[in-house]
Amino acid sequence: MELHQLRCFEMVAEELHFARAADRLGMTQSAVSRTVMALEALLGARLFNRSKRSSVTLTTTGALFLPEARLILRQAERGEMVGRRAGRGELGRIEIGYVASAALAGTVSDFVRRYRVVAPGVDVHLRELETPRQIEDIATGRLDLGFIRARKQYPVEIKVFRLSRDPLLIALPAGHPLARQEAVTPADLAGIPLLVPHFGEEAGFLTRIQELGRAGGFNPVIMEPVRNFLTVITTVAAGLGFGLVPVSVGNLRIPGTVLRPVRGLDLSSDLVLASRHAEASPAVRQFIALLGQFKRDRLRFAQPSEPPPAH
Repeated sequence: MELHQLRCFEMVAEELHFARAADRLGMTQSAVSRTVMALEALLGARLFNRSKRSSVTLTTTGALFLPEARLILRQAERGEMVGRRAGRGELGRIEIGYVASAALAGTVSDFVRRYRVVAPGVDVHLRELETPRQIEDIATGRLDLGFIRARKQYPVEIKVFRLSRDPLLIALPAGHPLARQEAVTPADLAGIPLLVPHFGEEAGFLTRIQELGRAGGFNPVIMEPVRNFLTVITTVAAGLGFGLVPVSVGNLRIPGTVLRPVRGLDLSSDLVLASRHAEASPAVRQFIALLGQFKRDRLRFAQPSEPPPAH
């Protein structure tokens, strides 16, 4: 049984006239008649009563078969539509990872919100994960995309697109004498315990702290790594040490902390979007295609950066 046979049958059933059905189908009357007769032969039953002196009518078999034929045709049409939309990236599912600082900066929500406008039918799932875990999961297919902190090297399966270069600031207790300064120098941090998240080495924060030590002429005192930047800033607020954090961490607004830039040293960390090189999913490719517009809008609305206010 073929779909074009069912379409011919449905059209004749609607018109009860082979010539009019042929006109609607863009076929000759004889071709419609042959197609319906082939379907009847396949089913082993007549679907229409035909008479030269009376109009065409459905047989009992035809009347019973019509709703089933329509069901098959509508399902086929739906399947074709779904296939075409999925092929354009309008349907499907994407698994996206993100680091907390990308969420705090509003980058993740901004990007996903834009994507939902152009692909509302795609099911988007978000998971907060540290950079190394995201890279591993993208390479193995457990994640499709990841908002991560840049690193020097990536697995061969991974490619990245730079989103922003974020300043790194020193988080310090609001009551500390250095908090009264507009900025701190590397030498100011000599002997002060410094905090990094446990993924700090992979994301480059440990390397940046070592740069601070070299610039200030001291060996950094690095505390036991903590879970995330929320723990870093909370520990700082408790007066237990200082932290090196992306500027977006200031959006946490933890009482008792201030963020200050480091004078004379360019400290920054790139936020990138990671994906697989050989990405086959149209939905994922559609997401990546928004990158150009996202970066243009960010550039257009960018304001001169200033140190975050004390919290």
